[in-house]
Amino acid sequence: MNTLHTQIAKQAGVLTRRLFKLERCGQYAVALEDLAEIWPSFELQPKIDEFADQDAAEILLRCGTLIGQHGHNAQIRDAQARSKDLLSNARERFLGLEMIEKAAECENHLAFAFWRTGEFSEAENWIEEALGRGLPMSADVHLYSHLIRSLINLSCQRYKENIVAGKDIESTFRNYGDAFLKGSFYTNIGLSHKNLGKISEALGHLELAKYYHRRSRHKIYLGTVENNLAQLYKETRKFAKAHEAIDNSTKIFKQLKDKTREGYSLDTKALVYFAESKYSDALTTINKALSILRDSENSAYRVDTLLTKAKILLYLDNFSEAVLSLSDAVSIARVQAGDKAAIRLIREFESAMDAKNAPPKKTLEAGDFELILPPSIAHFTDYRGIWINGTRLESIGLVKGSLAIVVKANVKRGDLVAVAEVESGEVICGFYDADFGIVCIEGTDGEPQIFDEKEVRVLGKIVGVCNATRTEDGKMVVESLRL
Repeated sequence: MNTLHTQIAKQAGVLTRRLFKLERCGQYAVALEDLAEIWPSFELQPKIDEFADQDAAEILLRCGTLIGQHGHNAQIRDAQARSKDLLSNARERFLGLEMIEKAAECENHLAFAFWRTGEFSEAENWIEEALGRGLPMSADVHLYSHLIRSLINLSCQRYKENIVAGKDIESTFRNYGDAFLKGSFYTNIGLSHKNLGKISEALGHLELAKYYHRRSRHKIYLGTVENNLAQLYKETRKFAKAHEAIDNSTKIFKQLKDKTREGYSLDTKALVYFAESKYSDALTTINKALSILRDSENSAYRVDTLLTKAKILLYLDNFSEAVLSLSDAVSIARVQAGDKAAIRLIREFESAMDAKNAPPKKTLEAGDFELILPPSIAHFTDYRGIWINGTRLESIGLVKGSLAIVVKANVKRGDLVAVAEVESGEVICGFYDADFGIVCIEGTDGEPQIFDEKEVRVLGKIVGVCNATRTEDGKMVVESLRL
């Protein structure tokens, strides 16, 4: 009998608590070193014969989570398959012991493992299983379930759904979540806002995420937040800040020997170069990213990076190589995530082609500045700007001195519009209503303004707003409105 192994079995509770703490701050390799006596080779089963039933199940759970997360970072072949097997074994044991909360924890990490391999439907099935266990809202495991579900929503581009769900549960995270949970929560909500073009909301949430992950000491996730902030700065064309943030991110991942995230951070670096029209630098960087990610089990990362390369090659007028890169991305996405994911890639590439071939965009009427539009309103073609000189719409983001972005579109009751008085030419902004020849323009503050329909001309719908602050290259950043 191995005396040391017996001693470890007797101290199982102390060991598993330490493993959980190391896991929560991202020290996966250190935790696995602590398991070396029990689990000397990832190819073998952990030695749990001398452990009590509950302790044995807990060891299998911790082994499954750690090999999944460390294997993802270190690009260990078949790590996710190993993780899934161990977690499934642990789950069955916990169910047999009627330890429902621990079974749900296994289900959370099974969902996470399937997310890492890009199998989002399977991941969603497991997270719904965990959420259906009826655990208290304040339970750590229940909060973790919501985190994984929000991660899946991000990958499936369900951004609005993420934000709505986040509002419902934010107070619970604030009251009961630790720094790790809070940091991860604000990261996912921040990214959802970013992808909807809500720049200020995204920045606020990601700064909160950065604050909490500094407190959680989870360097991997802190590096991820820096990566996300770099993407946000890129969108607002603050290129110096974008490069600074992404270089911080890459440095963290290199120090941690996290090859997968190092590769993905280089994808972001390439996209910053791309946004600056530095296509040769972008291609060099994306090739470096792909060489790192070649052995990664995270198919979603590889797909995104291949799509980035396709866009760069398109702008370098290398159409045939661009299509080959797109084809590789589509093939992987179709196998791992289905036809919808493959079609999304094709449409993104088509959008890049349309943008490349489109005539230069006209500036607004003043002719002395250009706008950077969020994706949510970029499909409009005819824009005009109207300066806001009142305070009646401040609660929705149209503050005094800001520039409302107006587009030609069919206007219906309840739309936010700009109208001009025919006689004076004065412009009024507010929510539109009309009936029996009367037009009503309402603000969020003060009394509505009433006009005969012959007295006003509708200029269009208000779809965005920006202030007078310019980016490094002199352009103005438009944000979607908080309606």
